[in-house]
Amino acid sequence: MNFKALLFKFLASILITSTMFSVWGMNKPTIQVLPQDDAIYKISGDLGFENWNFAFVLKGLNTDIDRLEIRHYSDDKQINLVEYSKSLLIAYLRKNNNGEIKSTGFHMTLPESSNADRLVLELFSNNKSVATKSIKLVRFEQKNTYRFPLDGVWFISSGYDFGVEHRRHFSRGHFSWDILKINEFGQVASGPELKDNFSFALPVFSPAAGTVIAVQDGEKDGKPGVNLGTYNYIEIDHGYGEISRLVHLKMNSIIVAVGDKVVSGQKIAAVGKSGTQSVHLHLGFQRNIVDAEGNKKQVPIPALFSNYYVSWNQGVNRPVELGRPRRGQFIRHE
Repeated sequence: MNFKALLFKFLASILITSTMFSVWGMNKPTIQVLPQDDAIYKISGDLGFENWNFAFVLKGLNTDIDRLEIRHYSDDKQINLVEYSKSLLIAYLRKNNNGEIKSTGFHMTLPESSNADRLVLELFSNNKSVATKSIKLVRFEQKNTYRFPLDGVWFISSGYDFGVEHRRHFSRGHFSWDILKINEFGQVASGPELKDNFSFALPVFSPAAGTVIAVQDGEKDGKPGVNLGTYNYIEIDHGYGEISRLVHLKMNSIIVAVGDKVVSGQKIAAVGKSGTQSVHLHLGFQRNIVDAEGNKKQVPIPALFSNYYVSWNQGVNRPVELGRPRRGQFIRHE
């Protein structure tokens, strides 16, 4: 058999194999939902509504998308449909250098009484379905009891209310807070230096009992308004897959080490300005998982605090047995 015949057979076998893989679904585009890919957490809102935020990454598609359908279900019955045309999707979709298509955030809300429990994404090209993803809509079932990690009165400058800052980040910071001290005039400091900041060097406490699993210290706090890009932090495993992450801690203030056991309310560090432009404590909770492709991921979880006081000004305080601090609130723990 001559060389040309061998080459022809080889190329034909590749073509047949490729066709078979396509038939078997090996080359089908895939959708990965962000910030996690096993479920989307629903958050209770006001006036009987609940909401959820998500984004997605589309891999393996070599054609343009001209329509997106987002369908919500309850007990396998469709209860809601949202459609995005090609002209609308221009504002939501971006193609990366590696060919992946990544969306910006989609913000959804429905009445709690609708009991939405599943979301389906379906993408279309030339009026044909090219990719589908079904994912659960669930409430996070918290196992631990958490205390607010600061004493006294503190201001929530950013939280994870519907559509606000941290909910727009589809990373482990999706459900998190920025917390700082202000005076009665709304000022964060009495002067231009770090020592003038009302939050700087105040103690940070463990939100619950657990084991310290990660520590970064030694990063400078820097001058106000200057971000050096690196930060000090502590991660504590509280059991049941719930991990707290406390960030922007004061350099050399951390008094725990990896492997240490801590109790709820134990002093562990001080508020600083490492890796940020302003002095504040960034706090979030997460699950550490390994996804189906073997990649380590930090999945954000919407944790709640117990037994604190809240007000929209520094006058009257209302007790909260279990809840989430909201942006603009003053939180007091004693």
